[in-house]
Amino acid sequence: MSKLIVPVLLLATIMFSSSNTWADKPPSLSVPDTHSIEVKGKLNLYRVQVQDMEFGRGEELIDAEILVTVDSAPDKVITLRLHEDSPPVSTIMANTLRDAYINKKNVTLYYQITPVNRKHVKLLMVQMD
Repeated sequence: MSKLIVPVLLLATIMFSSSNTWADKPPSLSVPDTHSIEVKGKLNLYRVQVQDMEFGRGEELIDAEILVTVDSAPDKVITLRLHEDSPPVSTIMANTLRDAYINKKNVTLYYQITPVNRKHVKLLMVQMD
């Protein structure tokens, strides 16, 4: 049995010491990842609402506190949750969106890929242009 432990430990060491990469890791900042859709422009709407006040109906129902629209895709409502269990970066993204709206700055938003014709989508990234 001790003869089996050494090869198993060696194999485990090799497996865990190799570098890990994400399957959809973008090669650079100019190339988007493969799990989101990009939209660019100025924010037409920046709406903040209380927690648990859902937005939409049926399959379009979404639970979020921040709702934005972009001039280049006015019929898409891009949403962001700010619940207690949300990651801290959500607050930073909300503040970045607010600043972009107030200052009329261009932004690039990346939202989650959804089924065709879905109008309410979840925000993944914010980039100031």
